[in-house]
Amino acid sequence: MAFFLAILTILIFIAAVFGVIIYFRSRKLLREQKNFERGLKMVPLLIHIPPASEDTEVGGRDARDVIEENISKAQTLYSIIASTLRKGFRTKFYGQRHFAFEIVGRKGLVEFYAAVPVSMIEVVKQAVISAYPSSQLEEVTEHNIFNPVGGINGTVGGELTLKEHYGFPIATYQEIKRDTMQSILNALSTLEKEDGAGIQILMRPAESTWRKNAQAEASKKRKGKDNKNGQLVGLAKQLVVAPVKPPDAKEAEKEKKPELSGVDQSIIDSIEDKTRYPGYEVLIRVVASSDSLARAQAVLNNIVATFSLFESQGRNGFTYTAAKDTENFVTAFILRFFPQESHDNVLNSVELATLFHFPDQKNIPTTQLERQASKQVDGPRNISEEGLLLGHNVFRGIKKPIHISEEDRRRHIYVVGQTGTGKSTFMENLILQDMLDGRGFAFIDPHGDAAERILAMVPKERTEDVIYFCPADMDYPLGLNLFEFDSPDQKDFLIQEAINMLYKLYDPQHQGIIGPRYEHWFRNAALTVMSNPEGGTFIDIPKVFTDKQYERHLKQFVTDQTVLDFWNKEMAQTADFHKSEVLGWFVSKFGAFLSNAMMRNIIGQQKSSFNLRQIMDDGKILLVNLSKGRTGELNSKLLGMVFVMKFQAAAMSRASVHESERRDFTLYVDEFQNFSTESFADILSEARKYGLSLTVANQFTTQLSDEIRDAVFGNVGTIVSFRVGTNDAEFLAKQFAPAFDSEDLQRLPNYNTVMRMLISGVPAQPFSMTTIPPLGTPNRQLAQALKQLSAAKFGRPKASVEGEIFKRLATGEEPKPAYGAGNSPYGPAGQRMPAGGSNVPAGRVGPAAPPGTGSSFLDEWLTKRQSGSTASQAGPAGAFSGPPRPFGPNQTANPPQAPKKAPTASSTPELKPYRNISGTEPENKEISGVADKIRQDLNPSQSGPTANQPNNSHGELDLNKTHAAEEAGDTIFIDRDGNLKSNE
Repeated sequence: MAFFLAILTILIFIAAVFGVIIYFRSRKLLREQKNFERGLKMVPLLIHIPPASEDTEVGGRDARDVIEENISKAQTLYSIIASTLRKGFRTKFYGQRHFAFEIVGRKGLVEFYAAVPVSMIEVVKQAVISAYPSSQLEEVTEHNIFNPVGGINGTVGGELTLKEHYGFPIATYQEIKRDTMQSILNALSTLEKEDGAGIQILMRPAESTWRKNAQAEASKKRKGKDNKNGQLVGLAKQLVVAPVKPPDAKEAEKEKKPELSGVDQSIIDSIEDKTRYPGYEVLIRVVASSDSLARAQAVLNNIVATFSLFESQGRNGFTYTAAKDTENFVTAFILRFFPQESHDNVLNSVELATLFHFPDQKNIPTTQLERQASKQVDGPRNISEEGLLLGHNVFRGIKKPIHISEEDRRRHIYVVGQTGTGKSTFMENLILQDMLDGRGFAFIDPHGDAAERILAMVPKERTEDVIYFCPADMDYPLGLNLFEFDSPDQKDFLIQEAINMLYKLYDPQHQGIIGPRYEHWFRNAALTVMSNPEGGTFIDIPKVFTDKQYERHLKQFVTDQTVLDFWNKEMAQTADFHKSEVLGWFVSKFGAFLSNAMMRNIIGQQKSSFNLRQIMDDGKILLVNLSKGRTGELNSKLLGMVFVMKFQAAAMSRASVHESERRDFTLYVDEFQNFSTESFADILSEARKYGLSLTVANQFTTQLSDEIRDAVFGNVGTIVSFRVGTNDAEFLAKQFAPAFDSEDLQRLPNYNTVMRMLISGVPAQPFSMTTIPPLGTPNRQLAQALKQLSAAKFGRPKASVEGEIFKRLATGEEPKPAYGAGNSPYGPAGQRMPAGGSNVPAGRVGPAAPPGTGSSFLDEWLTKRQSGSTASQAGPAGAFSGPPRPFGPNQTANPPQAPKKAPTASSTPELKPYRNISGTEPENKEISGVADKIRQDLNPSQSGPTANQPNNSHGELDLNKTHAAEEAGDTIFIDRDGNLKSNE
């Protein structure tokens, strides 16, 4: 029986031994498989280093203290990672999960990466952000540092391990008093574009046993047992003297403690100090790749050399071991293998912080390091969920839309930023949203490109709302009478604004070029011209001084005794010699407009082609293309100021309407400093009360006068700053403090902004925002068709306009109306036309347009056009069927001779059917179809080319050729006295 028990015991023992062997071998195999799986499932995160503005403040402190404070931030990161330590059988079997931090040099740049298990992404993100609040982590695809030319033959690498037991610490920042990251970055910054290199630090929380082992090393050091050779010599000595040594001496020797030197004591203290912080099992790999092995080895040597800085005399440091199998080593590097049996390298959080932390730009200036260009600040939580979408606030990977409510828009938006930073795209996106939402707006564009793009994206249901004003399109000029008013109360305002405009153009510094005498003459002349019941214009003023008959004709309408005294007393008693001295100085300010056909034909029309008050009330779309390249800088400035002035007057005229009935309207002005006068401050403070909100933009705050700049920052509710220059950054930093400083404003990437806005009328803290990409797809055919449509509805032939201006200004005849009252589709200023009404003057020749089939304004207007065209076949050219109208210069019973006759009725293109445009969802295909339809309908080639109706190669209505006869008579010039003359 005992024999069988013995055999059973032996068998059990053998089975246990084999079981243990099988367990550990199986565990090793399964761990390798798990390690491979974990490597494949690790997610690479690109770490966006905080911007330079987030660097540790120096404040006159010692540089070493600043370095120590900066590096110590990283300890927070590793302390949080230490909390991921797991316990249990599964962890014992497979081992702890590991993380990776990498410093990569490739393509001439240095980047910081983290690679973490999928389940630990949020933990690591929070750990990094806790240490560096302004940092960002972005999930990216795997980076490749290996040169495709050199391949495996051009790649070298190896591992860095501790020289001594991990209980002995390496040199830390507390001891070195310098930033070791500078040396690492210097080594990586020497890489060429074809080189690649990486430092990979794999880590996982160490089991608690590492502390016991480290403390055991300290105990050995304390007992003098750290030196193996010394221990052997001591043992031999004891064996020799033991037989002759008395018992008392042996007892005394046992009680005697070894004496420690100061160096040994400091080493023991450093070991004990290391065990106070969390420990991590670490594996460090370095690799370099280039197009040749020699170059790769040189790069690798530079990197390895930097790790000598971590050498602590008498304690610990790193030793480099080159990889024997490069291919297996590269595989382990790519998959981030970390064998579970590797327990010989343990570093605490202080040592890891010294080894891997984010560098400070002020202490380590380098352009190769990929760093955040700007700071990200979280947006307000109570942001409106409705309204205009301005952009998105991106903070720590969370993207939040930023809307502005209609109420807050009424407090205006100011946009500032250097050219090319995204201001125009930002404004275009706002405008497109207004178009899609059915809001009314006007856009004054001094460059022209944005207005063209917006015109090419008009939704089909809003094509009838569009008015396109482009002075450079001279064939059919649209009238814009500066002196047109809704009520007599507006006269003084318009005249003062005109004077401010002249100051802006000719005497911006108020040096006397204009002066009080000029203001006096201008004000009285303007009041005289504006008293004309048929309408006076800006260019009529010189004639009041040069034509006595014209002066006498206008004085009969003047009711202001002060103005009459100016003419009958002051001017009548002034000698002609003195008048002539001043007259040239006075009239010269009008020469730029009288002698310029473009400006003369626009501001010289007695009736404006459209009513701005009506545009605001009906929510129409006005696009003003004031391209300096096509219009001229002086003309662009003048027209822009006229529009701003007229919009202010139109808005203030809403005072007679209840506030609830004032429809919101937005005026967008790019480069608004060119169009702002001294009264612009009044617009910012008063316009919102009348439903007019402004969105204005410019490049520099220094472009604004002190008065206007103070008005902008005192009244504007929302300020959006793109990247600005040094001077502007210093000024704007006060608006965005304390969240942003001047350096943040100078480092903003394109399409990134810093903004301060109102939320429900209350200022919110400044935050960062990225603008949205360009919305919509431009349709050039649609834009061209809408240009022709706008010219047909609102423009007049150039020859007809010039003929009327000549007859009014160049002869002694009493002036006649430009054409019948209500010439504009919106009627004369201040007069609201009934829906679907039309007032196209007789004899007015424009691009043919087909009749509609619905009840829209455009259809009825086109129907009347068709009727006029039919009637012209039986009557004289220019006859129009409809109610009688007062005669104008081209509508008299016996029309005067124009420079050249207008085309006969036979030149009028045949009209085609036109369907009404309607719909709710604007789509590119539909817009394109509408554009093609408009182009086809407006194209006279459909009725076949005739002698008077040439067919062009572009399939568009040739406005030049249609009215070639009229334009041939453009032979007007100005004499020395400022009078308009004709060559005929």
